[in-house]
Amino acid sequence: MISVNQLYIYPIKSLQGISLKKTKMVDGGFEYDRVLMISEPDGTFITARQYPELLKLKTSVMNNNIDVSISSQKAITINFDEFSKNNEPTEVWGNHFTSQIASIRVNQFFSQFLRKDVQIRWVGNNLTRRIKRYPQIPISFADRYPYLLLNEASFNYLQQKCPIKLDIRQFRSNIIVKGALPFAEDAWKTIKIGNVIFDIVKPCNRCMLTTLNFNSAKPLANNEPLNTLRYFRADEQGKIDFGMNMIARNNGSISVNDPIEILERQPAKNYIKNFPTETINETQPCIITFEGRSFKGNNKQTILEQLEHHKIALPYSCRSGVCGRCLIKLKEGKISTLKQSAEKRNNHILACSCLPNGNIEIGLIKKVANKNS
Repeated sequence: MISVNQLYIYPIKSLQGISLKKTKMVDGGFEYDRVLMISEPDGTFITARQYPELLKLKTSVMNNNIDVSISSQKAITINFDEFSKNNEPTEVWGNHFTSQIASIRVNQFFSQFLRKDVQIRWVGNNLTRRIKRYPQIPISFADRYPYLLLNEASFNYLQQKCPIKLDIRQFRSNIIVKGALPFAEDAWKTIKIGNVIFDIVKPCNRCMLTTLNFNSAKPLANNEPLNTLRYFRADEQGKIDFGMNMIARNNGSISVNDPIEILERQPAKNYIKNFPTETINETQPCIITFEGRSFKGNNKQTILEQLEHHKIALPYSCRSGVCGRCLIKLKEGKISTLKQSAEKRNNHILACSCLPNGNIEIGLIKKVANKNS
């Protein structure tokens, strides 16, 4: 029997989640799920993609307040009555809406923690954010959809393929199910849990947030698990999927051990299967030269990871070859790509999706000055 194995909410976007035995749906998702978010002063969202240390902060809900703690010591209590009554412009992934700003006390705590001026935002009692694809569906501060489902058997299959130890919480799902075959969820279209009917919208595209250790907030070796997922969960555009985004048709409640009924199925998405040969696992040393500085490297870690290991910072957002921010120039040598789109024209390559294939020389892309300026 397929049933619910674990339930999670994340009261503050990008902070640690809370395991629940039972929860209920409200407008926007699970009650208290991603109702708060850290933002720039102009309302642009901030996540652990840019500031991994946010993953060290734990949250709990008590008497309609949200407590934040560091290393088991309570740091601050956030009371919803302290938020402004004004609706301020807010943005998440190009989706523009309004939210309410926390008190100076709360904003100063998070500004001190991140060492930059930030604000805490609340979605408010009347959600103004909507899903672009489903304008009738309200949503909190979740990336794009209110619910994320993960199949425990699919995770176990990934763990068998992945060379390092993973934690299922890295994938920040709301509902973890058990009793299904690996990746059976690919073919689900509509399911029922308790008295709630869910529509599965699309597979969840994965980014670098999954590569961070759940407790230390440090990157895992070899860009895992994205590196392993690329071999069997990448589509023709190079997007890596794991888990399913969902919307709910009605409000209600669900509990751990609730049975899951498959109401409707659909054709599963096709993925490129390209499992590595044994030779890929053999580590070969090489020399990487970046902007005149040389150091010892290898053919197993991405160029971005190896630069970071030697305190050389490149801009990035996704670490999965989508955003394009880590674009550099390959001056000499050869590379192996983790996805076809990682190699561009004029020897431009994405550092997050390329591995050295012998000694290489790389550098920043020089911008050409405009003669008319």
